[in-house]
Amino acid sequence: MKRPLGWIKAWWRAGPLGRTDLRVGIDEEGCPGCGERSFEQRQIIRDHLAESWELSPAERQWFDQREGNFCRGCGMSRRVRMLAWTLRFFPRLKELSILHLNEVNQLSPLLGAARALVETTHQPGQPWGAEIGRLSNQNLEALTFDAETFDLVVHSETLEHVFDCRRALAEIHRVLKPGGYQLYSVPVLHRRKTRQRLAKAASGKVIHLLPPSYHGLDREFPVAWELGGDFIQSRRGLIQGVYYDRFWRNPTVFSILERKTPAGPAPGAPNPLRSESRPSGGSRP
Repeated sequence: MKRPLGWIKAWWRAGPLGRTDLRVGIDEEGCPGCGERSFEQRQIIRDHLAESWELSPAERQWFDQREGNFCRGCGMSRRVRMLAWTLRFFPRLKELSILHLNEVNQLSPLLGAARALVETTHQPGQPWGAEIGRLSNQNLEALTFDAETFDLVVHSETLEHVFDCRRALAEIHRVLKPGGYQLYSVPVLHRRKTRQRLAKAASGKVIHLLPPSYHGLDREFPVAWELGGDFIQSRRGLIQGVYYDRFWRNPTVFSILERKTPAGPAPGAPNPLRSESRPSGGSRP
């Protein structure tokens, strides 16, 4: 398999990204979630997604390994195991206040050791901030929590579905305490630039800038953003580490750890998440 050397060299030229570890080996000591040493591979990436995302055969294989390689013990996918592995950087988890956005089921038992844990759902038909079961109903673009509430915010495969991704990231930054951390994963194709598939007009009408694309086995999650390597570069003023599970075999399995510095975010690269400005009721040109 051809190694993607061109764009990784461009990363180093663009400036530091904190600590970058390209060969973690998350399963070397068994599943980071439960210790199980056996895994099973399933096909997850459907034809419609591969076609709309314009994945090469190698990229499709990478994402199938990322999303469809499951622990036989706890059911964690390889992507979620990457996040679980990164939690080892927080040995004093029991002292933290954690916000777990759009709850990832298999992570909940690990995060449950925290001093305080708030897990969220997203149900637009219900009041924001309402408790639905044990979950808080939240809009990532307008969180109902006070500023500087949490020590750690965790989320996975969420940002690409948010219309105003920059605002969502700003909201996460707002509710973090100074010195707090954000741990997350997003689907990124490093060799590409970020592109927007969906926008929302002032009227609330959803505008398709590209043909529809969906995540989820039942195509339930419309994709607003396809993130490229420029997304990670745009965050480099905040990134403390990017951790890959054997990058040269599969560059899609990684976690990102950011820190809110007491002085605020450092300047980064130009932000690719500039939403298309559309008048109410506008249409694709």
